[in-house]
Amino acid sequence: MTVTVERVVLATDGSASAATAAAHALFLARVLDASLHAVSATGTPQSSATETTETETAGASASAAFEAEEAVGAVTRRALLAGVRLTSEVVGGPAATAVERVVGDGDLLVLGRHGRSGPGRFLVGSVAERVLDAPPVPTLVVPSASPRPTYRRVALLAADGAPSASAETLARRIAAATRGVLEPLAVVDERGAETASREACRTLENEARARVNAVAAAAARDAVESGGTVRTGVPATELLAHVKRTGADAVVLGVGGDDEARLAGYRAAGTVAGRVVRHAEVPTLVVPPSVGDGETSGPRGRR
Repeated sequence: MTVTVERVVLATDGSASAATAAAHALFLARVLDASLHAVSATGTPQSSATETTETETAGASASAAFEAEEAVGAVTRRALLAGVRLTSEVVGGPAATAVERVVGDGDLLVLGRHGRSGPGRFLVGSVAERVLDAPPVPTLVVPSASPRPTYRRVALLAADGAPSASAETLARRIAAATRGVLEPLAVVDERGAETASREACRTLENEARARVNAVAAAAARDAVESGGTVRTGVPATELLAHVKRTGADAVVLGVGGDDEARLAGYRAAGTVAGRVVRHAEVPTLVVPPSVGDGETSGPRGRR
């Protein structure tokens, strides 16, 4: 299974957090040999006819459009200096809707974890929360305090099912591109292990070890160095601790899936992703299951 990221899409509002995210988007576009597409939304000014005149509304809209243009212009200048192929656009309407409309197959979306608020701002934090409910494409959420990107040590949550397979494939692709090390983690959920028999616990541990060994074997085929860790505990907590133990500068995990039989597991994975995105000090890449498996990411296509 191979993964090709054709385009990195950066959602920007011109804030400091978005500028940090831009550094990561530019880096990934360069190492993955992809183009960069910068998008900013004008937002929807909150006003009513009784409180705001038409002149004031028009002025707010013009100001929002100007700030959005400035935001993509700043990314354009950085892309030129970095030698990255770039396209850009300013989209009207709410930011989350704009992002969902712009992304399509072969895209990797990059968002800052925090953003400014108010009319015309790209509400990056809110967009991240909405998009991650059901990510249409692989989505990288970059904390505002993230260090300069290197992606030389990538932590990965190895789990069962299509979401994990897609995440593993993309994690290997990034590690191969940066000549980095992959650090897979498989977690035996203590909430299930507490009520399991000793034999069942051993089975769960063996399955977890088999998962990290499979990741390491696939990484070796891609000439990627890989570790492998099995822990018992709460998945999100263990993954955050794993990032710190290994010194990882990025973390990858999979969420989603259309199979009704995996619905409960999807909700649990979504909870893990939400906690990791909120608390990780490094960028978190959340990957839906269709990446690299021959399926599309949904009804959205490249626009």
